[in-house]
Amino acid sequence: MKKLLLILLVVYSVHTDAQQFITSGTIEFESRKAVRKAMDYGDEDDSFWKDLVSKLPQFTTNYFTYTFANNQSVYKFARNTDVQKLPTWFQENYDDDVYFNDYGNGKFLKRIAVRNDDTYLVEGTPPKMEWKISPNENMVIAGFNCRKASTVLFDSVYVFAYYTDEIAISGGPMNFNGLPGMILGITVPRLYTSWVATTVSLGKGNTTIVPPAKGKKITEPKLQEIFLGFRKNWGKDQQKYINPTYWRTFL
Repeated sequence: MKKLLLILLVVYSVHTDAQQFITSGTIEFESRKAVRKAMDYGDEDDSFWKDLVSKLPQFTTNYFTYTFANNQSVYKFARNTDVQKLPTWFQENYDDDVYFNDYGNGKFLKRIAVRNDDTYLVEGTPPKMEWKISPNENMVIAGFNCRKASTVLFDSVYVFAYYTDEIAISGGPMNFNGLPGMILGITVPRLYTSWVATTVSLGKGNTTIVPPAKGKKITEPKLQEIFLGFRKNWGKDQQKYINPTYWRTFL
């Protein structure tokens, strides 16, 4: 009986250690976009546009860091690794974008460049995302076992995610949230873009999460109002050009 109790205590101790969830650290995300597919919205007879797109690199790759602690996080641009750079008019400027999330209080503050001369400091509440978890679809990302989930945003934009419950924050890149753990992989087909964690570094000691401070202060509903007014000027047939920018701005 004593031996049995000793074995049970050892098993319980190992199980308890295995359940020590990660609450702070830094994740590096690789963001990969299929540039040619994303830009292939010209008319079939527009030979100039087709020729222009054919000269673009197939993919562009950016890296972002996501630092989290105390149920808060900061997500920001780290670097671009493209050998062939995109022409200026095709570039998406993420350099100054910063996403701060306070998951405990249900608030976010993000600095985002909407146009070349307009950098906003946007306040709001994280969007409520209704996820459907796939029980039998799993993937290992950055050494973590992840489960697949999906949701639909903006009425028609499908999102596929992989999350791990070993990291005890319901967050992810940008403002993605709402799953029982950390999102380590995201794919948005209509943006031809994916975000996948490459490394996860555990936090050591106290990690301070600093929200962005520079930009024109505005609430997210007000920015949406401005953006929707801007979209109307493009006309219904031309909104396919501006919709991806709208979705990317409010993710």
